Amino acid sequence: MKIKLIASVFLMLLLLGCNDVEINPQVLTQNQWQNVVEYKIANQPYDLVYSIDFESDGKVYSEVYFRDIETKEVIGYLEYYTGNYQITNGKILVSILALYHIQGGEEFDLDKEELSIVDGEHLSREFQLRNKNRELHTIMPSLASSLGIIYNRVD
Repeated sequence: MKIKLIASVFLMLLLLGCNDVEINPQVLTQNQWQNVVEYKIANQPYDLVYSIDFESDGKVYSEVYFRDIETKEVIGYLEYYTGNYQITNGKILVSILALYHIQGGEEFDLDKEELSIVDGEHLSREFQLRNKNRELHTIMPSLASSLGIIYNRVD
């Protein structure tokens, strides 16, 4: 039993110690970050784009939208949020000030103005730069049902 406990503690320390170097704010703010996934609706392929922008003044803006694969034209939005961020202990902590999301239905071609504001206090997200500052990873709570999103740097 003690061996399993010691092995578990060692593994946790190893994983926690594998972070990349401190976050360079210029890398974070001088690039857009995206994750693009091909998505089919009624046998028609689209791109589902997760996008996030960090500004040098501490503001952050994120969108999730569908776009045409060929023309790259935006078709509709699933959500977007605005907020502030700070860099602490190798993590990017985002405080969401306003979150707008699609409500019900299976529509995917809504304009931003048609999304509904989500009521909630203390909405936040955590991120970490990895792989030599080429990827931005969401840090999910330990009991989350999702693995999170990996954003790639768009130069």
